Parts: sequence; structure tokens; C-alpha cells
Amino acid sequence: MAMRHFKISKILTYSDIRSKIGLPNEMLEHMIPIMNGQHSMVLKVVDSRSQKWKLLYYTRPTGKKKGPVFTTGWRRFVEAKHLQVGDELTFYGHQVTAADGKLKTEYMIEVKRQSMTFNGEPLTSDVEYLA
Repeated sequence: MAMRHFKISKILTYSDIRSKIGLPNEMLEHMIPIMNGQHSMVLKVVDSRSQKWKLLYYTRPTGKKKGPVFTTGWRRFVEAKHLQVGDELTFYGHQVTAADGKLKTEYMIEVKRQSMTFNGEPLTSDVEYLA
């Protein structure tokens, strides 16, 4: 059976850093099948150093702002990674076969930062490896 993959990226804004991150609407189509009619769920995500994080994914079904967000757990992630406005967040989801033979979805999160080399050339680094 083919594994379902998705990859969503976004450049972090000031409000993403200060409170909760507004995720691209395209994420909804990937999450609806696993939400079972609910508007929120705790996602267990893994970063590039295999550290596990729990992020509350919420679809915001009412109110003036549309689109999903990460709320609970997001600020802890921001502070631990020293995220900045302009960093690029990438969120991945893929299905794997668990030990019991059932398919389960695993999530990964990474953040990259643009900078310059001493020669003035652009350089992209994973925030995990920045001091």
C-alpha cells in the first residue's frame, strides 16, 4: 500500500512567534481524515534531533479567523528552539506500519534559518545546529 505523505511550509511571522502559529489552510485536507469530526487533537511530533513534542492542533471552526493553528505546546517549542521571525517551519506527515500491522501517521517538524556566509553567500541552516 502506498504511504500518504504531505509537507507544509511557512515563513514564521511575529504573531507566530508570540502566541500561536497560523498554519496554511492546505493542511486541513491532510488532517481531516484523521480528525474523526473533532476540531482539535494533540499531535506528537518529532524534530530533526528526534526530540518529541506535543502540539495541540486546532481547526478554529468559529470566529473571524479561519485556518488551523498549533496552540498548546507551540510556545514551548518556540522558546526551546529560539525561533525568530523569518525562520521557515516545515511540517511533515507520513504513514508508517506500526508493530501491530496497522497504519499510523507520524509527524516531523523542522525549522530552517537563512543567513549569510562570510563571503556574503546565502546559507540555510537547521535551527537545531545554531548557537
